[in-house]
Order: sequence, then structure tokens, then C-alpha cells
Amino acid sequence: MVSWTESADKAEEIRHLHGALASQPVIEQAKGMMMLVRTCEAEEAFTVLRDVSQRTNVKLHDVAAIVVATGSGAGVAAELAQRVGAKGVEAVRRSVRWRLTSTAFE
Repeated sequence: MVSWTESADKAEEIRHLHGALASQPVIEQAKGMMMLVRTCEAEEAFTVLRDVSQRTNVKLHDVAAIVVATGSGAGVAAELAQRVGAKGVEAVRRSVRWRLTSTAFE
């Protein structure tokens, strides 16, 4: 018999996995944009996104969404801007610009 806590743990795990699957496309898009601009491999592009996330204390999927929105000229969605804040959005943009123009990965 499955206990209530095991069932709750499984439900939480399923919610977490659904969230990860939902954020994966935007992360892949951002990686592709980084690969194009930096002329680099997927692993290096992911490393850049991860480092920006850690440096700015913004979740990886939010960093990716900001990169995609900025790169496509669509603008950052209101929900994302509210969650991250204007300073967070600008910090991500600044950090990505620095990564794109620096020789830190060359």
C-alpha cells in the first residue's frame, strides 16, 4: 500500500518534471541563439546561460526567456518582468552582453 506521503512526494516530482519539460524549449532556443552569435558548441552555450543564471541569481529558464525575447525583439513578457524585476532583466541582459563580447570562453 502506498502511503499518503509517498503519494504526495510522487505528485510533487511529477509537477517538477512537468515544469522542467515546459521550460526546455525556451532553454534550447536560447542555446541556439548563443551558439549562433558565439559560434560555439551547445555545451559552451549552456555553460554561458548557466553562468549568467548564477551570476544574476535569476532562474535558468527565466534567463533563457529573457535572451529569446531580447534576441527576437519581442520584448520581455509582463509576467516574466514582474517575476524577475526590471533590475533582474537588465542584469541578465548586461551579463549576456558581457559574455558575448568577452574572451572568457575563447
